[in-house]
Amino acid sequence: MPIYSVRLLGLSLVLVIGNVGLLVFGVVDGYGRGDFPAEFVFGSGTSAYQVEGAALEDGRSFSIWDSYAHSGFCDGANGDIACDGYHKYKEDIELMADTGLEAFRFSISWSRLIPNGRGSVNVKGLQFYNDFINRLIAHGFLELS
Repeated sequence: MPIYSVRLLGLSLVLVIGNVGLLVFGVVDGYGRGDFPAEFVFGSGTSAYQVEGAALEDGRSFSIWDSYAHSGFCDGANGDIACDGYHKYKEDIELMADTGLEAFRFSISWSRLIPNGRGSVNVKGLQFYNDFINRLIAHGFLELS
């Protein structure tokens, strides 16, 4: 299993490719793309509940996570607004592209896409994900084959 060392914010980070990552402290000068193998992909990921917000907008209904959070979990904290990704996704994708990320993993809020859990698709939810995915494609995050 290959091991890669990364220098980030004055710390040395050792990545073990697999399911394990280790943080090793030490002062370093910096890092660059050249510190990684050519096949290494830099990316990020999100969860719909953690970033989208807009909990009851445009036809979205409460998910099980919304119900759980509103039951008093974590002193009333919830994802009603979250990072407001539903309204700020264009800016977010621009920031990811400007940062030089090469990959992005995201999840879909099924309560936005199919608010009743069965039956018809929420047209506004479908349009949101269509626009979101098209913008990711335009910035080179998704390739269709």
